[in-house]
Amino acid sequence: MLPQEENDEDVTTRLLSEIASMNFIRSKTTIPVPRVFGHSVRKNDFGYSYILMKALPGTVLNHRVALSIPATHKKKFAAQLARYIYELSTLRFSRIGFLSYSESDEFEICPFQISGSWVKPLSTSLEYFYLFRKGQTREIREGHKGEADWEAAAWFLETSLTSMVTEEHIYGPFPLCHLDLHFNNMLVDEDFNITAVLHWSNIQTVPMERFAVNPEFVAPPAAPQEYKQAVFEFRDIFVDELAIIERENGESPDDKGMPLSRLFGSPLSEVVFRCTCSPARRAIFDAQLTLPLTYGRDAKWGDFKKFFNERSA
Repeated sequence: MLPQEENDEDVTTRLLSEIASMNFIRSKTTIPVPRVFGHSVRKNDFGYSYILMKALPGTVLNHRVALSIPATHKKKFAAQLARYIYELSTLRFSRIGFLSYSESDEFEICPFQISGSWVKPLSTSLEYFYLFRKGQTREIREGHKGEADWEAAAWFLETSLTSMVTEEHIYGPFPLCHLDLHFNNMLVDEDFNITAVLHWSNIQTVPMERFAVNPEFVAPPAAPQEYKQAVFEFRDIFVDELAIIERENGESPDDKGMPLSRLFGSPLSEVVFRCTCSPARRAIFDAQLTLPLTYGRDAKWGDFKKFFNERSA
């Protein structure tokens, strides 16, 4: 259920998009998505909007996938996850936005929220990344007005736009993406088979570069080495399984440029993660991590700040 917030129209739009997305995905893929039995988006006796859906079996993992799945089951789990992500990647549309029902009950792409603002469906990946970074730049400057380090970070992350875009994907098509697909939103059985994928309120069409970002494949820089190694090893297993599925479906890198399997875990995907999946309060940290990814290992944050200060003087 969703609480009735000040803007009921926003809640209604999101809830109807979640329902449309779940129904569409259930009809087009083998992804274990809950069946929707009913819903209410208007005022009712409960006082809340709600979705009534089927409870699927399974339990939630207690930690990140790389640390929770036993070694003997990782390949199987990775293969299942790769299959579901591949299936989701095939559900592509000509514009970026929420999926919803039209007045004639057809599926259509409708306005969506980006950096806290509602925008009309977008036609290019450049627009998507530009609007996202502009929104975060505004938030950073409002919270840290006159603070040189924060303003430098905001400017750098905004100028990283060109490092987030691949030419072949600028104009789409754009796949449906579960923006919060991590261990908390998957259920598994006792043999670590995926029995459900949950929390479809965070789904929309996105640029392919954003689709190829998953928090399960990004290790915190300050994490112990064993932690990082486990994350990267699982990511590599997943990428191998996804590449197998691509070959089974006759996809060739020569046909479409960089395949999805190579986007996952690439430097580009980490740049996109740092620039679109991280909150504004981490801007300086993310800028420092993104700098060597875009300008090489020899790039120094101190040198960039000096350049920014001279440019702004």
